[in-house]
Amino acid sequence: MKKMTLFVQFVVLCLFCGCSSENPMEFPGVGTHFDGTVDGVSQKGPFLTGSTVTLQELDAKSLEQTGKSFKGKITNDKGEFAVDNVNLDSPYGLLVANGYFRNEVTGKKSSGTITLMAFADLSNRSHVNVNLLTHLEYGRVRVLLDQKKMSFVKAKNKADQEIFSNFFDMSISEKAENLSIFEDSEGGRALLAINVLLLGNLSESEFMERLIALGDDFARDGVWNDALLKTKIADYACGLSVWGELLEIRKNMEAWKIADVPAFEPYVNRFWADQYGLGTCDASNVGERKKNANETSVFYGMNFICDKDSGWVANKNELSVMWDHRDGHIYKYMNIDGTDWMTSNLRYDNGDFECFLGNCEDYGYLYKDPGVWRTFLESNYGNPAGICPSGWRIPVFEDYEHLKKYASENDIKPLFSEAERNIILASGVDSTSYWLGDVAVSQRYGERRQALDVYRSGRFYFHVKKRGDAVFVRCVRD
Repeated sequence: MKKMTLFVQFVVLCLFCGCSSENPMEFPGVGTHFDGTVDGVSQKGPFLTGSTVTLQELDAKSLEQTGKSFKGKITNDKGEFAVDNVNLDSPYGLLVANGYFRNEVTGKKSSGTITLMAFADLSNRSHVNVNLLTHLEYGRVRVLLDQKKMSFVKAKNKADQEIFSNFFDMSISEKAENLSIFEDSEGGRALLAINVLLLGNLSESEFMERLIALGDDFARDGVWNDALLKTKIADYACGLSVWGELLEIRKNMEAWKIADVPAFEPYVNRFWADQYGLGTCDASNVGERKKNANETSVFYGMNFICDKDSGWVANKNELSVMWDHRDGHIYKYMNIDGTDWMTSNLRYDNGDFECFLGNCEDYGYLYKDPGVWRTFLESNYGNPAGICPSGWRIPVFEDYEHLKKYASENDIKPLFSEAERNIILASGVDSTSYWLGDVAVSQRYGERRQALDVYRSGRFYFHVKKRGDAVFVRCVRD
């Protein structure tokens, strides 16, 4: 059996249309025909039954689409597919899978669709898998073919090695189109780890945006140049280890009862350890202590100990970070006279927020309503959580009065002057605002909501906001 897929994405079409006939690429296989069935496995997690797979014929000289295509479907929830009655005048094709998939992190079926693709050389094979590696290599292969004039085989091999090297500083002998996330080989284990690392807690649309950006990054020079994204993914992966979430991910996949789940965990841990500059943990350095040297990490400066069974393990006594189990975001916090304060803006999607300069991920969300209010006349308001994570709540007037009384200038600086706020102030605004859980009521103005404005100097004052204003949120621990 043989399979292939079609990628209906604007960026990809632009790449194809951008191929120039003035400098045609020469590939072996001109005049070679393919007749038969193309099959394989399409996996993010496995694509679900009914997802589509399309094979587009590519010209043997230019690798441009010829317009000839063949359609197939995923035949079971293992992601297996077949494209029958394929008749190609070229051995080259583009496989594209589109549909719903099983989410490795949550264990659930996805709520949205994604698209993955794979280059295929059918001159001596009819089985081609579609996975994250075949998808990420696409743009880089095009650059190596168009600009470096490499052969198709050499371009694919080089792209694969570059991707694995960027994730794990390793090389593999296995071809991307042969790999499966359920294969107990070095390549299979590493591929499953890459799936977990890149998916994280993202929605399907966010995941595709990440893939497009990462594919473009790799394509230029074969190097993952976005250091901030690397660190963000490393912090997520470290959190999986610190809070025992890797075991839950394993259980989620095992519950599918599709196949045995290979040992992907060491590769996930290897990724964040490399990003923190910890180096190798093996029999030669058991008991060694090292600090996370990555200054952009939420775990920066934390000590890790080399354990003979578990690898690098965080010293939890130093842990001043909080994991929001609703979406996997990690927040630093600091204690000021007995009260724990988040030191970065909340990033929880409540469906009613705005993004500062269009960038919610870097700055946090601007909320129109943090979800809970109390008037000054109310005496028994409890500890309103609002949109804060479990165990945390929206600050009220007394919290900020306590902060004003007991926080030193050295406390205020890290609490309100971290990188995200400095960038916001650099845009030209005079202050940054944070919601309180309080409402001021008067006959003249009616209900006005309270917020704290923190100015460039670090001084802060209470102000009222009107309905519809969008303001940041910092949570305090109950």
